[in-house]
Amino acid sequence: MIERDEIDEQLLRYLLKESTPEERRAVEEWVERDEKNAAYFKRFQRLHLWIEWGMRAEMVKTSFEELRRRLTRRRRMWTWTGVAAAAILLLSVGGWLSQEREPERRPVAQLPVIEPGRPRAVLHLSSGEKVVMDTLARELTEQDGTAIRVSEDGNVAYEAQAESRDTGRVMNRIEVPRGGEFSLELADGSQVWLNAESELRYPARFSGDKRAVYLKGEAYFSVATDSTRPFVVEVEGMSVRVYGTEFNVSTQQEGRVETVLVRGAVGMRHGEEEMRLEPNQLGVFVKADGSMRSQEVDVLPYVAWRTGDFVFKDETLESIMDKLARWYDLEVFFQNGDLRDVRLSGNLKRYKDVRELFRSFEKISEARFSVNGKTVVIGK
Repeated sequence: MIERDEIDEQLLRYLLKESTPEERRAVEEWVERDEKNAAYFKRFQRLHLWIEWGMRAEMVKTSFEELRRRLTRRRRMWTWTGVAAAAILLLSVGGWLSQEREPERRPVAQLPVIEPGRPRAVLHLSSGEKVVMDTLARELTEQDGTAIRVSEDGNVAYEAQAESRDTGRVMNRIEVPRGGEFSLELADGSQVWLNAESELRYPARFSGDKRAVYLKGEAYFSVATDSTRPFVVEVEGMSVRVYGTEFNVSTQQEGRVETVLVRGAVGMRHGEEEMRLEPNQLGVFVKADGSMRSQEVDVLPYVAWRTGDFVFKDETLESIMDKLARWYDLEVFFQNGDLRDVRLSGNLKRYKDVRELFRSFEKISEARFSVNGKTVVIGK
């Protein structure tokens, strides 16, 4: 494992893609081991990007080998304040930097593939046990006897057994990180698809006069019909009451809850007020003032993620990049603030290289995308 006095050199080699597979694994294990390590790596990554972009912005050309030599010589003396000061010094002092015109920007197509998300999640059982969901098939049993079957393709299914015991409401929670997705079948047969950076809390089996689940993030629901017990999605101060349907609920846009109805009927409820939606309508709840409104929409851009597509229709670049960042686990920087509001349209398969979409956007706008690992810088 990496010793402290080797960390800076190893991180630099990692970011320059010069590490051996063993060294890369060692760095990744070190980063994942501790939140402080992860924060240190983030700061180092930003500094690396800042130096690279600072060189371009100042039309400075130098060798990363020389940069490595300078950084390595100083590394044991650095604090992060010192790192920033050293970076400024390296970019401003002459002698070893030669002033030249900026080289032609490397096309996005020459960069390594940005890996898309994949099925992964963490299942929290009522006992407090955490189960990492990946490609390993397994069967679990909850405290009330409910069987939980996990498939190799990223799906969880609940099934009450004959010997199941009524021990009160046994709650489970499934967490999907950035760069992930997951699907599950609830005990009543309802299907739920969870998007990246989302969380669902739900009973292992439903009891009582309603079927209530609790959502953070974004999910697509296909609800099983039950004429005696309504299905309710509780989400950020309001609820979506289901009357047999397929719909999408999202809280990814801060301060709003959006519900798009594909088929059937739902009612968005806040307090005593309920707003009914019809198919092909978008309902919006604004948390700041508790207001609700609805409008006719093309539902495809809102729900295409569930079937493996991104569909963007006259959407701001900021909103587009927010969605791509969650799925590809990207860190996005805008060099020009006005680019956030540029409106664009485009389609992309969720499992393809996102640079295909970047190339399309470059053809139809003044936005230019530069990629360094999982970091995307957008300029003009």
